[in-house]
Amino acid sequence: MPQDDYRDVAELVGAIGAPRFPSVLAAWIRSRVAFDMIAIVVYRGSRPPLHIHDDFKGERARNGLKQYLAQTYILNPFYQSHLKGIASGVYRVRDLAPDHYLQSEVYRSYEIIIAETEEIGYVTRDWPRGLEEIDIAVTLDDGETTEIGIYSARPGSFDDAAVERLNGLLPLIETSFRQHWQRIKARHAAKRHSIGAGWAEAAYKSFGAELLTNREREVVVLVLRGHSSDSIAAHLDISRATVKTHRKHAYERLAISTQAELLSLFLRHVRDRMPAG
Repeated sequence: MPQDDYRDVAELVGAIGAPRFPSVLAAWIRSRVAFDMIAIVVYRGSRPPLHIHDDFKGERARNGLKQYLAQTYILNPFYQSHLKGIASGVYRVRDLAPDHYLQSEVYRSYEIIIAETEEIGYVTRDWPRGLEEIDIAVTLDDGETTEIGIYSARPGSFDDAAVERLNGLLPLIETSFRQHWQRIKARHAAKRHSIGAGWAEAAYKSFGAELLTNREREVVVLVLRGHSSDSIAAHLDISRATVKTHRKHAYERLAISTQAELLSLFLRHVRDRMPAG
């Protein structure tokens, strides 16, 4: 290993537990794989994510990140994978997303902008547009997962060679971040316990409970999570035509006619039920 690499690793290890560690880690990754922006968050069970670090520039980008941390993370495929127990690793976001995210109709609501140019079919309002994304997952204790999201505005930046390099960096990223989290997590203890576990799943389960049948709610939840009609049919072991019928009836009962309205209604439901803290 070149002398400069030893020096960089020593700096990274020396920063563990210090406020500068996330920026040192970001610089170390960037020196080996080019990207434009990075955001590091920790998901704590089903609680809202904890912001650790980002280098987003400009008011609009920062507003987008704030909106994501407050609410729209609940729709994110990485978050959904975290709830299912994602393993440490390097992931292209399109590999985590259900098929429908890649084929989404263009729709808008007050929190989300759907965009065909986005890899997963939507972006949070004010989130920078047209970015390629790679997510580095680091599993922690107590059902917690770190997401290190790196973003590039240059198409094709994250080719197979870049993913391979990131996989080569993963052991040091994992070990250093776990050590860092062990040293700093006590600072976040109040936040970690102030919001009841499971509220996000409860928000999905309670959406439309007074209006929809159990099967209609199952279909609607899978729609919200980005599944196509074919994927929903496979999950529920019903026909595609039956999926469409349940979806049509659910929209009628909810007094909506588009996916944009469904998404807007759901996010309002989430906002109204989000615990304080």
